[in-house]
Amino acid sequence: MDIGIGRRSVSAQIDAADVPDSKETALAAPAHDEPVAPFHLAEQKYTLVAPIGGGGMGEVHLVHDKDLRRDVAMKMLRAELSSSASLKRKFVAEAQATSQLEHPGIPPVHDIGVTPDGKIYFTMKVVRGSTLSTVLRDVLLGVKDARREYTLHKLVSILEQIAEAVHFAHEKGVLHRDLKPENVMLGEYGEVHVMDWGLAKVGTATDEESGAGNVSTAQTESGRQTRFGAVQGTVPYMSPEQAMGQPLDRRSDIYALGAILYEILTLRQAFEGHGDDLLRRVRQGEFPAVETRNLQRPVPEALASLTRRAMTADPSARPATARAFADELRAFLDGRAEKERRHREAEAEALAAQGKDAMAAYVVAQRAIDTSERVLAENGAKFRTWQSVEEKAPFLDAREALDAAKKKSVLAFAETTRLLEGALLAEPRNASALATLADLWRGRLDDAERRGDGSDADFALTMAGRYDDGRLAAWIAGDGTLELTSDPPGAEVVLHRFEDRHGVMRLGEPHSLGRTPLASRPLPMGSYLCVLASPNFRDVRYPVHVTRNRAWKGRVTMRRDEEIGDGFVYVPAGPFVYGEESDARSLDLADFAIARSPVTFADWAEFLAAVEAEEGAEAATKLCPGTPGDGAIMERAPDGAWRMKPGGTSGPAEAALLARHGVGFESRCPVMAISWFDAFAYCEWKTRATGRQWRLPTEEEREKAGRGVDGRRFPWGDLEDASLAKCRESREEPAQPEPVGSFPAATSVFGLLDAAGGTFDWTDSWFDPRRASRAARGGAWSTPAVNIRCAYRSYNEPSIRRGGVGLRCARGF
Repeated sequence: MDIGIGRRSVSAQIDAADVPDSKETALAAPAHDEPVAPFHLAEQKYTLVAPIGGGGMGEVHLVHDKDLRRDVAMKMLRAELSSSASLKRKFVAEAQATSQLEHPGIPPVHDIGVTPDGKIYFTMKVVRGSTLSTVLRDVLLGVKDARREYTLHKLVSILEQIAEAVHFAHEKGVLHRDLKPENVMLGEYGEVHVMDWGLAKVGTATDEESGAGNVSTAQTESGRQTRFGAVQGTVPYMSPEQAMGQPLDRRSDIYALGAILYEILTLRQAFEGHGDDLLRRVRQGEFPAVETRNLQRPVPEALASLTRRAMTADPSARPATARAFADELRAFLDGRAEKERRHREAEAEALAAQGKDAMAAYVVAQRAIDTSERVLAENGAKFRTWQSVEEKAPFLDAREALDAAKKKSVLAFAETTRLLEGALLAEPRNASALATLADLWRGRLDDAERRGDGSDADFALTMAGRYDDGRLAAWIAGDGTLELTSDPPGAEVVLHRFEDRHGVMRLGEPHSLGRTPLASRPLPMGSYLCVLASPNFRDVRYPVHVTRNRAWKGRVTMRRDEEIGDGFVYVPAGPFVYGEESDARSLDLADFAIARSPVTFADWAEFLAAVEAEEGAEAATKLCPGTPGDGAIMERAPDGAWRMKPGGTSGPAEAALLARHGVGFESRCPVMAISWFDAFAYCEWKTRATGRQWRLPTEEEREKAGRGVDGRRFPWGDLEDASLAKCRESREEPAQPEPVGSFPAATSVFGLLDAAGGTFDWTDSWFDPRRASRAARGGAWSTPAVNIRCAYRSYNEPSIRRGGVGLRCARGF
């Protein structure tokens, strides 16, 4: 005869559809007369601390047991499910089954009861730590602590403990039916717990091997077990028979253990996807081979074999018991740790050596790209669009060679990273692999910074830092140095740092560096302007570009005003970034001077008057600006002076220009519609008239004078914005030329006005090797903003006059 002690049986009350009155609950009186501290009634026993989580039927809270003065986990049946007698029975059965599975790998159940508001609960040990699912995700994502702690050896050891707990449950007649990494908790002190027995099947008739002392629950006593045909569980970890709703035995859980082993070995689920297609593949056992699922994670054959056998569609071909499954894991672990370590080291070194060879192939491919780009540029300049494909064969061959070199480079890079990452999976701290990967990404960073690809540079810098062991710390930090001398020495140097504000480079606060010579001093990566001042000499604006770990050594020749010339700016000698993207490279130019402003119509009128006086009206007329379509745009006024023809502007544009610049603004506009020969003639005249050299700048000189030394896209920075320079979209009214200096933002670091926009400047450089066209630089009032880039190259035949092409003079020393 059963004798009840304490509260009334919760399961009996549920079967009777009754809710206990906690006030009727009494505590047994003490066996002696000494006073004792009072215990709390059931509804007062626990204090809610915080929610922990939840699942299908239940929600889990951290609560404090005031009687035993400890924190426990309380699982409650969801309120919306409390009206279902069958779900109540299932919930109680889970508590009863878990409480009878007294094993270190299964959290113990402490208590079961009903809250004052009618929610069934049971309490169990609080397991603090992480789920196996979280650990596997962190290892996949490369979290350093996870990769270091959870080696393959450690994960296999964890699975061995899981299998032993599952075997114990099987021996008690319980199938888990929802084994998965998410239902395994790894405690802070090495504990491994199999959680969530809510879908457990107890006392199954198809598992006749269950021993004595089987678990008994409200479900088994009532005969209300899950019927065949119901599909319950988590699809990617289900056995085919479970996915089809067929009768199950312990070998279904063994299949799930195999699926967990698959994920440990590959860091990928055996089955991925959603819906009916996922269920179909599970039922048919269609999953990628464990050996090839993740090529960066080598799989030991013994574990691959166990995975294949545990996940076979035929239950009879699987390991017979969870203990047999655990035994095979133990055989892999016992006595093999050192052997496996040595194997990993040897495997890692072999992969690292292959990775070095692949990296060498990548470096060769990168050099081939540089060569192919140079050959393509050289051949491209030799041909015109109208020439036949046969005539352009060398150009097309060069383009195909470049495409092939780029493809080879991409494949070589991918192969290098695959091999070296594989080495790190075998041995996470393999020094050879780490050093080679750091150097690989360092090269990628150098290339990205050379091309001006900021996003790729940021990515490469992050990757280089990830693999570096400290050897590249200074290089990753990137700080450089500045060493500066002057002739004569003793110039006072003030340093400004350029600060990028929305793509516009603005000068920061001045900092005195002392007098030249300046010994080498640290300078962070960035763009700077040094202003050198010395009595009797013009102040020199000397830009400095400190790229990664660059030691910038500059020598500045101080020059007097009369050397440079009135209306000219001084561009001191030194290196600068020429070209853009894949064509960008460093050039070193001697110092030169260049006109602050382009030649204006007023200047050109003075030139025409001088030519007419020297050579006659016909000679002057030949030099009159104009285009074949519009004719001459200058004429001789009634007073004999040369001027712009009236009617050049009209309508809204004329009104806006008059309001903005006043009457006579046309004469202050840059001259245009002149040929290269006209520009050359102007320089010759100025040379004769002043006794000083006047010439056209080379396109290298024009680019440096316009952009400075740091490779910025426009004089002001990298922002492409039409409001900052005179171009087609700069004004609301239709585009028209405007006076020199109307857009201050287009002033270069050297003081060059209209360094972008206004008019293209003829240069003394040939555009192509055939010497058919001359290069023009700077952009024009009639071009889109993208074409006023400092590196943009325009061209014209020397005899052609176009509406947006003028000139600016230069001189050397």
